[in-house]
Amino acid sequence: MTMIDFLDVYERASKGPVMSEKEFSMKVFFPVLKEVVSAYEIRYDSKNPVPSEDDGPDSLFRAAVDLVSRVGVYCIDTNRIIQFTQEEILEAVKAAPGRCFLGEGKDAGVYGMRRPEDSRHPWFTVGWGWISTTEEMATNQMEALASIPEARAIKFPGVKSIRGVPIAAGSPMEIYASIRMIRIAREATRRAGRPGMPIMSCLTTAARAATTIAASAAQFGLRPTDSWLAAILPEMRVDFEAMNKVAYLLNWGANIGVESASILGGWAGGPAGTAVASTANILVGLLVHRGNLHLALPQDSRHGCTSTRSLLWTVSSACQAASRNIPTPVNWAAYVAAGPNTKMYFYEAAAYLLCTVTSGSAGMGIPHPAKGVKVDGSTPMEARFGIEVGKAACKLNREKANELVIRLLEKYESDLTHPPEGDRYQDCYDVEKGKPGEAYLRLYNDVLEELAKMGIPFA
Repeated sequence: MTMIDFLDVYERASKGPVMSEKEFSMKVFFPVLKEVVSAYEIRYDSKNPVPSEDDGPDSLFRAAVDLVSRVGVYCIDTNRIIQFTQEEILEAVKAAPGRCFLGEGKDAGVYGMRRPEDSRHPWFTVGWGWISTTEEMATNQMEALASIPEARAIKFPGVKSIRGVPIAAGSPMEIYASIRMIRIAREATRRAGRPGMPIMSCLTTAARAATTIAASAAQFGLRPTDSWLAAILPEMRVDFEAMNKVAYLLNWGANIGVESASILGGWAGGPAGTAVASTANILVGLLVHRGNLHLALPQDSRHGCTSTRSLLWTVSSACQAASRNIPTPVNWAAYVAAGPNTKMYFYEAAAYLLCTVTSGSAGMGIPHPAKGVKVDGSTPMEARFGIEVGKAACKLNREKANELVIRLLEKYESDLTHPPEGDRYQDCYDVEKGKPGEAYLRLYNDVLEELAKMGIPFA
């Protein structure tokens, strides 16, 4: 059987069955998802946020294949459904290489697969899609992040404005700011002694495909060994903005990172449906966007974060389904409720990372503080903590991780409706020296000691 290519996908987006977006959600996606969840007996277990039996994830994978073959993918720009057979889906899975190459020189590496309870460290990516008030603030943070020895890749922020001029989507400032941030990121990694470090999630400053393509010209500093993002929209939708990026990147031979975010409490329904949809998104990433890697960030619509009990189960289940059955490196990203310089942030981040790393996540990003919306609302201290937890999680099996996650949930679950906002970078860091303040350092050490006593094996 000949594997379908990108032109085949585009042709199906132009000739597939016509349907309104609302009809697709109500009459196709939602009823079929309910049938699939029931047929494959996918059940949410609130007492075990980290499932430990392999039968469940494997059933979840089969359910995702069934869902994609029966539902297809809705193209917003053509109002048509892109359809795939089960044979085409499984052929795409079989052909997936299970790794990609990132970075240059001594900073180059192979981003490959892990399985549940794998003792190998995940691919550590530092940074967030955060917003900085100034270029100087962004540069200082990126240099500190790139200086963390275990960091394999970095993300860079957007800036709120340049010389007081706000960055508006679709404006000349969007292109200007995107190019500017690439240069700042390269300078920051050079100053940290990591000039070949790959930049992930390109381009956080670019809202439009045209901006991504313009700013990706080699003279501005990006390389094919960096990684771009092309989104799958919830649920099971694509648009020409993402496909335009893919067309460009495929012809350049660059790394395509597929981004997806199923919504618990939306069209995906509850935890079981969201787990199936999240797994299905990884299949869609192979079929439509031809992804080399995947960034998954399911969200709980009630709290706008990924640290709720039901979402932790959803992510653990889908992560295990993918790591066992789909050879595509996936980073399961997190947005937690509490802000920096709070105990609750550390509890939420630890719970999420214990779930994903022990479930076989190939990559590990740093959980976004304050739901990722606070300007200057992140610091390198959270990255240091995340990497320490990630390394410790590699020493645990799923049963032990599950026990620890339940205990962490007891510490923060009741506060998810009113989480502490935390501080800004400049409030808890010495901006000139790039060092954390004494109070934040003391809090960090206290939490590390507390979690070590709980049983997280940092040493």
